[in-house]
Amino acid sequence: MSSLLLPMLVGLSLAGEPTMPSTSPSLDLVMPGAKPNMDDSYLCSSFDVTKLSQATDPQSELHVTGFVPKADAQKAHHMLLYSCDEPNEKPGVVYDCLHHSMCRGGQSIMFAWAKNAPPTTLPPGVSFNINPAQRKYLVLQIHYAHPLQEEDNTGLSLTYQVDPTTYTAGILLMVKGGLTIPPNTPVVHGDVNCRLPSDTPLNMFAFRTHAHSLSPVITGYVYNEEGHKYREIARGSPQWPQAFYPMKKVQTVSPGEILTARCTYNSTGVNHVTNIGSTAGDEMCNLYIMFFTKPGKVADYLMCANEQEGPAISRGLPSDSDKPPAAMPELEAHAMDSSVKTGSQEINYADLFKEEQQQSTTKKKGGLEEATIRTAYFNLTMPGVTPTRQDDYLCTGISMSNLEPVRRLWAVEFSALSTGNQAHHMIVSKCKNPVKTVEGGTWDCRHHAMCRDSSKIMFAWAKHAAPTELPGDVGFKLEKDDYLVLQVHYVNPLLTPDHSGIRMRFVDNSPKYTAGMYLLLRSQLAIPPDTTGIHGDVNCQAKIRSPIHVFAYRTHAHTLGSVITGYRYSPHTQEWRLLAKGNPNWPQAFYPMQTTMTVNPGEILAARCTYNTTGHHTPTKIGATGGDEMCNLYLMFYTLSTQDDFIVCVDEQNPGLTSQLPPGNDLPLPPNPALEHKAAGQEASLVSAGQEASLVSYSNGLPVADTVPSPAKKGDSSVKKRPGVDNGSVKKKPGVEPIYAGPRDSKALPGSDLSVVPNWPNKETEDRLGQLSGVAIDIYGNAIIFHRGDRTWNGMTFKGDDTYGLEKDKPIPQDTILTVNATGHTVNSWGKNMFFLPHMITVDKKNNIWLTDVALHQVFKFPPYGGDHVPLIVLGERFVPGSDDKHYCKPTAVAVSEDTNSFYVSDGYCNSRIIKYGVTVQPTGEHDVKKLFEWGKGSGPFTVKKGPNSFNIPHGLALAEDRSEICVADRENGRVQCFSLDGDFTRSIQPQEFGSRIFSVAYTSANGGQLHAVSGPEFSLNPWGKKPTGYIVSMESGELSGSWNVPGGLQNPHDVAVSADGSIVYVVELNPFKVWKLTNGAPQSAPLPPLPDTVLSTHGQPAHNLAIEQLVPANMNSSVVLAAAISVPLTLLVALCLAWRRCRKKGKGTMPGTTSKSKYKDWNVGDILGRNKDGFKQVNTDERDGMLDDDSESEVEEFSIPANHA
Repeated sequence: MSSLLLPMLVGLSLAGEPTMPSTSPSLDLVMPGAKPNMDDSYLCSSFDVTKLSQATDPQSELHVTGFVPKADAQKAHHMLLYSCDEPNEKPGVVYDCLHHSMCRGGQSIMFAWAKNAPPTTLPPGVSFNINPAQRKYLVLQIHYAHPLQEEDNTGLSLTYQVDPTTYTAGILLMVKGGLTIPPNTPVVHGDVNCRLPSDTPLNMFAFRTHAHSLSPVITGYVYNEEGHKYREIARGSPQWPQAFYPMKKVQTVSPGEILTARCTYNSTGVNHVTNIGSTAGDEMCNLYIMFFTKPGKVADYLMCANEQEGPAISRGLPSDSDKPPAAMPELEAHAMDSSVKTGSQEINYADLFKEEQQQSTTKKKGGLEEATIRTAYFNLTMPGVTPTRQDDYLCTGISMSNLEPVRRLWAVEFSALSTGNQAHHMIVSKCKNPVKTVEGGTWDCRHHAMCRDSSKIMFAWAKHAAPTELPGDVGFKLEKDDYLVLQVHYVNPLLTPDHSGIRMRFVDNSPKYTAGMYLLLRSQLAIPPDTTGIHGDVNCQAKIRSPIHVFAYRTHAHTLGSVITGYRYSPHTQEWRLLAKGNPNWPQAFYPMQTTMTVNPGEILAARCTYNTTGHHTPTKIGATGGDEMCNLYLMFYTLSTQDDFIVCVDEQNPGLTSQLPPGNDLPLPPNPALEHKAAGQEASLVSAGQEASLVSYSNGLPVADTVPSPAKKGDSSVKKRPGVDNGSVKKKPGVEPIYAGPRDSKALPGSDLSVVPNWPNKETEDRLGQLSGVAIDIYGNAIIFHRGDRTWNGMTFKGDDTYGLEKDKPIPQDTILTVNATGHTVNSWGKNMFFLPHMITVDKKNNIWLTDVALHQVFKFPPYGGDHVPLIVLGERFVPGSDDKHYCKPTAVAVSEDTNSFYVSDGYCNSRIIKYGVTVQPTGEHDVKKLFEWGKGSGPFTVKKGPNSFNIPHGLALAEDRSEICVADRENGRVQCFSLDGDFTRSIQPQEFGSRIFSVAYTSANGGQLHAVSGPEFSLNPWGKKPTGYIVSMESGELSGSWNVPGGLQNPHDVAVSADGSIVYVVELNPFKVWKLTNGAPQSAPLPPLPDTVLSTHGQPAHNLAIEQLVPANMNSSVVLAAAISVPLTLLVALCLAWRRCRKKGKGTMPGTTSKSKYKDWNVGDILGRNKDGFKQVNTDERDGMLDDDSESEVEEFSIPANHA
């Protein structure tokens, strides 16, 4: 291959007049007469694929193979193509998509163009997929740098085919935000890095750089930590036509490797500071990478923002990382003037793939490397131990680094090197710190632990069980610092040294799925003598990060156990489904399940061990000896999460569920003499190294004709069902109950008795709402809603110095605060021409209203229902951010004490602090405000450990005065931190069920004290990742006691409120513009207010925040306004709503995602900022409101960065 980086681009043709020949049908997307009337206009138009498709069936899935731009850089600064759930305007309409959203739901980038880039044809067998059944709209966005005198018809044609391709293409965007470029500086770096946001390898074949005029080069690398090496994958000049250039070779990047990009700027001759921003005068730092995978392996749009793996990765970049590529004047000229001819007509990756195949020494298809899988066997055995007593538990271990010092390995097969006549049972576990680390060392692990840290069981064997081989593409992951530990239980002493153990097969090729073990066990049970049908029960909620797919199970008890059953229970459908049923007196193998069973987060797993002590005349207990009993159900599963590889459930978390187990749960399986004889060792033979034993193939007590198929060998797995898809069909067999559906309530939401109130609010109220940022409940039980009218938080809203970036003389013209009663009617509204970017709202016990506005950087207190719209308190300086005692920087929320004499402010986006104030109301009505103290610090983008008092956007507050605590929604750390009323840390609440982002919290003293927390959309692309959810946490235990959601699932929740008695919950969403009311059906306890003839005004002047020891006079009247009406006749209410109707109807979006089946998209780009345990978090710096679709919307500035969205 040529050493030139861009061999296919020598001489680009006129991009505005493409000549790419093709007989393929096309989708022609043309702006319908756009006429930008100002600099830096971002205009969009949508297209319905079903209307443009030339396929016989317009609903057919289309496979896009090429892009032909019909544009000129003299008009269009750049052009972006999105797929979209629902556009903000119907097809044929041109709309502003900078100040307003582009889509009402999910969106993802498919293509990008700038600077007269030529047409592009994808490699053979690769395409972008469009499935109209899932997402049928395309949106074309064009950035016009300058106004045009005539209507514009810039466009893009997509060539496609109906036949599916071998591989699916996708875009990975690396983007930098928050960079300040000083004037007259020759070299300034903007760096981005993150671990590959995918659990499957990506095959990268093309890249595109995007910056503005100051950048001479953008480079991209892959960093491998094991070899401490960087390999270059991209180097290009943003001053050339901004096409997707072919890489020198297809780059296969594996999970765990780190991607890094560097944007270099030269501001010589520029006499002012330049920031990342959306105008042509700002700068950007974007590296687009185009990749392909097998269909369904990963989302088609991934993102990596800022330095998620820390600055050390950037500091280690090669010294030439900022060296521009060789000058190519013809390309630079063509980028500015499309009439400059340079020869080549298009970018076509076919030659790249052809060369890859010719040069490769391994088998490849279209550049996808199918590397040879190395296999090795290892016998983990006892080093000649001689147990000297009954019920001896002995352990030995070995370091994985002694087996393979370089590569990570996966265990895929296990077989026993023993008989049940010597070893009662054997267990193989992995851990980091065994009791003894010397190879060949042994220790007593009955009275001492196997490991000093937590050990994770990988395999268990007893009673002459057959070998077990995992399904294809599944393995137990073993790191170099892991130890393998073998535990053997010897029932009786031995006269000769024993070498019992487990033979394991390893591979060095990463499987798609991580194998894991879910162990349900009973820790104590009194089993009376001469009794039948004694039950030992276990159940718990599945605390898992992503769905697990159970494919095999093993039962373990001693001689009295007659049957062990396992079930999955769905709180949502109230259905029981049989997982496992086995006789522990048969060979205790891992029996394959007939159908892989998917267990979702929040579902409940239950096990029942049944004992029969007929003829046994002494009491028995759960214990470790052969004469005791046990109650263990092992579930072997695979999952996409590498964290959930060993989970233990002990005893009954919910004893009430035990009585609901399906009938037949303790009915033994039919006798099987052959298995019973084998378990007794009558057919056993020692399996030594090098000998083969047949894989497990037991019928598990079923007739021979119904034998359950065993897991197939690698490459021929019997586990064919796609993870996450449960066909629900289980054949009825003797003694097996597939499904038991108990009583169900169609309204019941998962994990709680809360259900959505239908048709609330009414249509007139709903039509008035924009982005909803805050909700509270007044003393009469009405919902008080704070929304943004015609404003959205996007890349233009704030400048790099956190000052408001839009017109400061144009507040929101609509009423932004609405009081909505129990029937959903608006009974009071106010707030027009007062606010610029509302955030959250609080109502105190005197019905005063407290508000935050992040654009104004201010906190307000108003009298009930706004009074005469003059605030009683104003803190912060209008439009001026800061971190001293007189300023805030995007404050988020307020919490007020019951006596209203003190309050707390979370100064959230920039300062990461909580401030407590005291307030005194003088007889004259003046409010004297005194700052008492503050606490908190930013966790920062490079924090390795999240400590107490460390916040990554303190976003919401909940005051629990009866418990003397104030709790903070630590948004990007995905947790709730609680403090004493004096600011001392008390605890951190972060159940495993929480998502990675907790947006708001609300407290009720009901039910012993409960905290309602609501999570936001994840910054990751795992289609089975956690969805936004409402959680109920017990304040007594700090544990999750329930959860709730809405039909179709929350999309972008921002704030939550709960009534004093806990019977009503309100939650508001940014997109769709939606407020939900949930209730458990209990009567409201709030009193009804009197109906006033008028609303009394309260006059006053704003107070100002002074230094910590200074009082702030306000010269205000403290009169309280009369309560608003709640029982007005319906006709009057409707008339009032219509009179105040201001906004056009807003659409209802769906969860952003990909064009795949899942609406969610995450492959665990992780928490994206500072969550070192669970991934990496995105550094969000343009702070729009946390919506995943809004993250994508920062592409409206091609790409300014998804950010700390409010």
